[in-house]
Amino acid sequence: MVGLGKAGCSIAKAFSKFPQYEAYGIDVHKEADITIKKRATHEEYDTHFPDLKRRLKFKNEEVLVIACGSGQVSGGILRLLQQLSQHNEIRVIYIQPDLSLLSEVQRMQEKIVRNVLQEYARSGAISRIYLVDNVSIEKSVGDVSISGYYDILNQAITNTAHMINVFENSEPVIGNFITPSEISRIATLGVVDLTGDKESENWFYDLTECRDVVYYYGINKDDLKNDGTLFRRINRFVKSKLDDKMSVSYGVFETSYEQKYCYCIKYSSVVQSYAELLDDQDIG
Repeated sequence: MVGLGKAGCSIAKAFSKFPQYEAYGIDVHKEADITIKKRATHEEYDTHFPDLKRRLKFKNEEVLVIACGSGQVSGGILRLLQQLSQHNEIRVIYIQPDLSLLSEVQRMQEKIVRNVLQEYARSGAISRIYLVDNVSIEKSVGDVSISGYYDILNQAITNTAHMINVFENSEPVIGNFITPSEISRIATLGVVDLTGDKESENWFYDLTECRDVVYYYGINKDDLKNDGTLFRRINRFVKSKLDDKMSVSYGVFETSYEQKYCYCIKYSSVVQSYAELLDDQDIG
């Protein structure tokens, strides 16, 4: 796992609490696991990004790269991906910041990085990109205090991504998993609130033109054994999401947690925010 820039480093560090991950943070600050030279512009990071293959010794692995496009250092993301992709399968978590708080230059940088990474996913240069939006995550977690604001958002991302990764590598108790379309490599994560009388979805990005959605239920052993209404409620919820344009599947997994959980992924084959990118072409 590799985080690029301040946000990427913070999330990679959050992932490191789980023993399954070997995490590295790359940034210009000395506190980063790998410190690179500070450059003046986004373009200079692309031109002068260092060769890190000796430091990042991944081989025949699935490597997760985490980045936010508004920072200058994100200009080096394509060079980093090229170095990592030679012998590995690459997935990317892309963090979209609150766009209303960015300068004009930052907005342009962010849109370029976000759209180029999606094109990389569509072409198969990376196997998948997860888009997550800080504004959407804040809505999903509820009121967030100023102290530790980004830590809370980062924990929501890491906990969700980690549990989905665990479930993807586990055998469900029951389910009807459908393999997402090969061309659907643009995705987002989400959680389903199971605490109320009616389930509610909270997605980390407003993904459009979705082709597939998968729900991962984490249920403790006692509820799997004794809750006679559980299967009916899950079936009812999943069926309510079916339509002609999107396939829906699910799996139920046994966990040791007392609380029930449901995590989810949506997939699309369409690059998001094309309209924004075209609008930018009119800037003189």
